[in-house]
Amino acid sequence: MESGAVCIPNISTAERLKRLTFGAITFVVSVAILAVLVASGASRWWRLPLFLLFFGAGSGFFQWRDKTCVGLTAKQSRKLGDKMEKIEDPAELAQVQRQARKVQMEALIAAIPLTILALLLPVL
Repeated sequence: MESGAVCIPNISTAERLKRLTFGAITFVVSVAILAVLVASGASRWWRLPLFLLFFGAGSGFFQWRDKTCVGLTAKQSRKLGDKMEKIEDPAELAQVQRQARKVQMEALIAAIPLTILALLLPVL
C-alpha cells in the first residue's frame, strides 16, 4: 500500500485461505509443467503460456496477502461472512478498487520475471 493507506479487506479469512491455496497449487502445477517441458526437450516457446499460470499464482497470493478479491471488487462487493454484500460507501469502494489494481499489478510484475526465467532455462 502507499504510505499511510489503510487496507480495507473485502474477503474473510476463509476466503483468503482459498486464494492462497489456489495460488500455491497453481504455482506447483506451473513448475511441474515447466519441468516436463524442459525434460522433454520441447521448444522454449512452449513455455510462454506458463505466464498465465504464473499470473494466476501471483494473483492468488497477492489477493491473500492484501485481503482483497479482485473479482468481488469488480462487482463492487465484499464477502466478509457467509454472504456477498455490496460496498455502499464510495470512499471504501475506491480504496478496495485501488487495492485490487495493486494486486493485479503485483501479479503481473511477478509473472514476467518467472516467465523470462522459464524461457531462459536450457533445453535438455
